[in-house]
Amino acid sequence: MNIEIARAADLDRVETLVSWLKRPHLDRVTVTMPGLDTTERERAARTIRHLFNDCGCAFGALALVVTVAASVLARPSGGTAYAMTALTCLAAAVAGKLLGLAWSRQRLLARLRALRSAS
Repeated sequence: MNIEIARAADLDRVETLVSWLKRPHLDRVTVTMPGLDTTERERAARTIRHLFNDCGCAFGALALVVTVAASVLARPSGGTAYAMTALTCLAAAVAGKLLGLAWSRQRLLARLRALRSAS
């Protein structure tokens, strides 16, 4: 999907696409709003594309690594402890992914508001 942001109505349309779990994948974003120089337009387009396409995996991976490290340091023993450790690691990864999605969504909405105020 390609998006062009040239005026406030385009920002309104883009804001309706911002969701937690169903953001479309953007192949290209073009910002041509008045009041921005070329560098600002390119930076805004790059940031918006990156945040739209963010899947939250970086936060999920970080949460998983931290939880695995904590589990190794805790030295679980026995079948039940291993099962609980595995479930804890899975829950941490999912929670991290959801937090990553929430973070990128908030940053995306803030960037769109900044564009609105800059024009």
